[in-house]
Amino acid sequence: MPELKHLLNDPPMRLTAAERKVARALLDDFPRAGLGSMARLATTAGVSEPSVMRLVKKLGYSGYASFQQALVQEVDERLRSPRLQLDKQHYDHPVPEAWDDYLVGAGKLIDETRHLLSAPDILALCELIASPGQRIWLHGGRYSHFLAGYLHAHLKLLRGDCHLLADAGAIDSLIDLGQRDALILFDYRRYQSQSATLARIAKRQGGRLVLFTDVYDSPLRAQADLIISAPVDSPSPFDSLLPAMAQVEALVRCLTLTAEPGLNDRLARIDEIRAQFHVHLIEDE
Repeated sequence: MPELKHLLNDPPMRLTAAERKVARALLDDFPRAGLGSMARLATTAGVSEPSVMRLVKKLGYSGYASFQQALVQEVDERLRSPRLQLDKQHYDHPVPEAWDDYLVGAGKLIDETRHLLSAPDILALCELIASPGQRIWLHGGRYSHFLAGYLHAHLKLLRGDCHLLADAGAIDSLIDLGQRDALILFDYRRYQSQSATLARIAKRQGGRLVLFTDVYDSPLRAQADLIISAPVDSPSPFDSLLPAMAQVEALVRCLTLTAEPGLNDRLARIDEIRAQFHVHLIEDE
């Protein structure tokens, strides 16, 4: 099949006016316009969702999901390394200006992140994690491990039965992962083999997989029950995990809003235990 961008620019079939609007919306913000929900693309194009679906099928795809899969494959840059990106860096400004430019770009990344997740996905994620019968396991990659640890530290405050797979010893406990469990994986390009192994074991043993990843063609997308995508492009030769961090903090915020009524008592008991160990330099009166 020809490249998707070429198909949109020069479709081999006649398009209706509504379908041309969808094609134009996709080209105007390629590939990001097609990475969000179908409802958002329809709104951007000023058409109905059926119009989006008609275009997708005219292009040869069985549905919107297969269209998105083709899109992420086409723009896949998962093998891009910092070394290869160094040649693209142009330091045209003094360091303080580069600092400020980066922060401005980071704000734009956060704004893009808002449009990559639908309300049903957010609700499903919160319901899964908040379920008292659901045991949670977390793991991150070479750089994203801190995201798994950060979320784990918060979840321990909000609920019990959360486990961080941070070392080889912890991985042995995967023998206990079963059908009432969910594995939350943070895996961004360049994707890691250990994450793929963990996902395979979790799915084989009946667990659910929540994948926090980038907008590209992660090999774990096909296995995931729920996918939380974030842009990672950055002016730096290194990808940015700032949008993913924002998603984690937004998740924690939502979980506190839907927490059980006993959360206040749980936090109070945690503080009592901390006080006995003199954990904090300054204790509350």
